[in-house]
Amino acid sequence: MLNEKKTWIYILIFTFISVLALTVNQYAYSLYGLNLYEYIKYSQDFTYEEREYLEKRQSLHYTSDSKAPPFSFQDKYTGAYKGFVLDYVSAISIELNTEIEFEPKVWEEAIQSVISGESDMTELYPSEDRKKHMLFTKGIYKIRAIIMTRNGYTDIKHGNDLTGHKIAIEAGDYANEYIINNIPGVEIVNTSDYLEAINLLLNKEVDAVIGDEPILIYFMGELSIENKVSIYEKPLYELDICFGVNKSNPLLVSILNKGILDLEKNDFAPKIQQKWFGLSTPVHRDKFSAQMMFMLIIILIMMAIVASTVSVWTYALKKKVVKRTNELSESRNDLQLTFDALSSFLILINENGIIENLNKAFAEWLNKDKYDVLGKDYKSLPLLSSINIDFEKEGKEITFKGKHYTYYITHLEYEKNRLLISIEDNTNEIISRTQMLQHNKMIAIGQLAAGFAHEIRNPLGIIRNYCYVLKSKLVDSEPLIEKSISNIESSVLRAGKMVENLLDFSRSGENELKTIALNDAIKDITLLEKKIPNKKITLKVICDEDIKIYTSIESLTHIILNLLSNAADAVDDGGSITINCYEDDEYVYIDIKDNGTGIETHNLEHIFNPFFTTKQIGKGTGLGLYIVYNELQKINGEIAVESNVNEGTEFRLKFKQKDDKDD
Repeated sequence: MLNEKKTWIYILIFTFISVLALTVNQYAYSLYGLNLYEYIKYSQDFTYEEREYLEKRQSLHYTSDSKAPPFSFQDKYTGAYKGFVLDYVSAISIELNTEIEFEPKVWEEAIQSVISGESDMTELYPSEDRKKHMLFTKGIYKIRAIIMTRNGYTDIKHGNDLTGHKIAIEAGDYANEYIINNIPGVEIVNTSDYLEAINLLLNKEVDAVIGDEPILIYFMGELSIENKVSIYEKPLYELDICFGVNKSNPLLVSILNKGILDLEKNDFAPKIQQKWFGLSTPVHRDKFSAQMMFMLIIILIMMAIVASTVSVWTYALKKKVVKRTNELSESRNDLQLTFDALSSFLILINENGIIENLNKAFAEWLNKDKYDVLGKDYKSLPLLSSINIDFEKEGKEITFKGKHYTYYITHLEYEKNRLLISIEDNTNEIISRTQMLQHNKMIAIGQLAAGFAHEIRNPLGIIRNYCYVLKSKLVDSEPLIEKSISNIESSVLRAGKMVENLLDFSRSGENELKTIALNDAIKDITLLEKKIPNKKITLKVICDEDIKIYTSIESLTHIILNLLSNAADAVDDGGSITINCYEDDEYVYIDIKDNGTGIETHNLEHIFNPFFTTKQIGKGTGLGLYIVYNELQKINGEIAVESNVNEGTEFRLKFKQKDDKDD
């Protein structure tokens, strides 16, 4: 029983709340043309984005019909642009605290100027066709379209009678769209303005004129043609007139709606109605009926007790929210300054991946204005397209156009569903770290190789001596024994050469550094490599005779010979090797390229290690590129390699140009 009672209480409370919500919603719509959500939204102060938009624009451009009195027209005596809508727009300007410039146009041109973005806004009915090109605010006033005919012309008394008749309508007026969609068989004559349409009617060139009631009535009095024309009291249609803006500008719609709502709360439209229309013409929204207001009061009284606790809680919560909002608003400018001062790239996005803010450093990196980027999807921008916003670890490295970046994703606790992307360029740090690791590794390997060479030298000498003893003790020549001893001696000799090479390149050489002609040195070195002519390899040397290099000729010889030997081993008979030498203001470059078998990617990081070789057993010692690397260290050179399997390999050597202080 107790549970059932609670259930009914909950149902009653829910019913009361639902009725109250529906009543308040109906009240807001009847009074302001907005549902409850819209009323709450547009009753609030301007958002940060809206204030920023108005500050950036400084002034807005309004255009309208120059010949549509009493709504908008140019005074024939003073030339002043005035009218009901002009007064209304001026009041909007005050509410927005933003200057609005007026520009009179022919009506059709006024509409096109808003669609093209030349003007910011005009007032018109939001038809389905116009919604394809424009966005619209809430209604600002109601307007009726009426039919005007000549006195005594009885063929047209209401809308359906227009079929088969010739009708004059101002070009761009919604009446064109209405007639085409609702009344078949009407011949429409478009005019530049209302006055031309009325003259066509008086001259019997058309059977009727369709237009806005206040404008046609105004011209009846202005032209003194009350006894020549008739207006049917029943309107063709009655519509809400709104401000129309360019379709790419939804933020302006929200801004204008807030200004319109403030004017409606102050009953501004009725106050200027008498000035332009007189009290009898309804151009503003009807107020809330007394009966519905009474019902609302009764419901509010019934809900007072239930809502009291919620009200207290809401009030306390609202105070906290207002306080927090004020604090955030006061500190926003300071935060933005700090945000822009940081050298890291900072990007703020919402839950849909739309960019809401970015700092100065990233805007400059993009070479774009900040406001051209705001509102775009973050994946549409370079660098950001490769970022995964679901990544939640400490940081993640990415590579973009040869540079290395680390990005971090932060979920902002104070702004729900917003993410802060922080990106740092650590290219130089990674390059320095890699070079240091390689340098340290090669030093350690060199020390290990030297120790190994010293240790292996003595056993090799012992093996060589005992082979000599065995050969001297042989009485009868046995082919198998002789072949075995010969193989031992050749292996010892090969191992000995490896040991000598290791010892030579582990010692700190004192090769003399001097300036030499690079072209002559290259030609002399290539003559020493015997594999090239034996395999009929085409060798091409491209080197300007004026290029000089400050180096050790001994070290350069070791380097070039080893690289040429490797290239010759890699290419087939008839292959080609190219040596290309060139320079700039800081460095001399030597590129050695072949079209041989290439090196597999996973082997590239090991090729400078001693004893590492991809050649067949017995055909390579694995010391050639190790020697190249060590000799380059002695003369402060650098080396890089690119290789593709079955396409070839290219080694790039780089040597610093000699400074005067090197003498």
